[in-house]
Amino acid sequence: MNTEELLIQRHKKYFNLTLGLLPAHIQKEDSNKLLLVYCSLGGLSLLGYEFRDTERTDYIDFIYSHLVSTGEGFRGSSTHQLPEKSVGYRYDPPTIANTYSALCCLAMLSDKFWLRLNKQKIMNWVVRCQRPDGSFASLLDLDGKPYGDGDLRQCYMALAIRRMLRYQDDANDIDLDNCESYIRASAVYDGGLGSYESHAGYTFCGLAALNLIGRIVPDEWEQTIDWLAHRQIGYSEYNRELLEYEFCDANDQGGHNGRDNKFGDTCYSFWVTGSLSLLGRESIVDAPQLTNYLLGMTQNTIVGGFAKTEEDNPDPYHSFLALCALSLIGHPNLKQLDPTLVITKSATNFIDS
Repeated sequence: MNTEELLIQRHKKYFNLTLGLLPAHIQKEDSNKLLLVYCSLGGLSLLGYEFRDTERTDYIDFIYSHLVSTGEGFRGSSTHQLPEKSVGYRYDPPTIANTYSALCCLAMLSDKFWLRLNKQKIMNWVVRCQRPDGSFASLLDLDGKPYGDGDLRQCYMALAIRRMLRYQDDANDIDLDNCESYIRASAVYDGGLGSYESHAGYTFCGLAALNLIGRIVPDEWEQTIDWLAHRQIGYSEYNRELLEYEFCDANDQGGHNGRDNKFGDTCYSFWVTGSLSLLGRESIVDAPQLTNYLLGMTQNTIVGGFAKTEEDNPDPYHSFLALCALSLIGHPNLKQLDPTLVITKSATNFIDS
């Protein structure tokens, strides 16, 4: 059943459900539990949910239980917390993504984590995750060396961690110049950012990372703005013939794709709108069409939440990013989003208080 209404109470119930018990089709993502918690808490915060004191305390305690024993960062799930002195117990590393997720959660729960955490330890670890080319690995190996490929996602989250910790130490800091060079070198011929081809998610991460260090100049990104503008899917008198293509999905009208010649996907509605917002060009988005797509196509009217497409089940990730996109285009029933840190503006204000 299509609807033009944002089903606020149903979405609140959905996010609370996922915080208490993961639906079966999402349980395979247990390793990323902190990310799922971040999405659910973020969704509730955008919806204006008032956390009871007991809820807030329980969630804060749960998040801190994922802080690794060295205090350098957060693991993604208690599944990875091996018993002390067991085989391989030393390999319980924090990751960039889960440390970012944890700090976002604590900010939205109004916890003064910068007083409770050893930010010097965390940033020492983040600095060691930086690769010689300026990118970041997601974690360190047993020898303390960056492990895994670096990409724009890790750059963004590393700089977001630095921002949320309010870290300032010229003697031991991220090599910001090298990081900026890596981001700019990721520009693709058509204007987007990516590893080999332009990708809306990577484009957002690159732009947000530059914004976090005050090095984004919108006038330098006109080609990127043009590429982002063409990510919104629309059929008009000028391209009606595309509707006759056998792989065309008319239900994508108003949504966004993340790469050229791809179908619409709920999450890209945020990655694109967020990117344009960082460049001060969010007005390019056809807000009514996007609203119709999200509320009429990918919003689940039975259990709440949003799905990747109209054919999928809802999940916390797409549900949160759908609300983020709707917030950025000014939906009246949602709290304001900080598009740089991807938390509510009130949470960012709390960090800065």
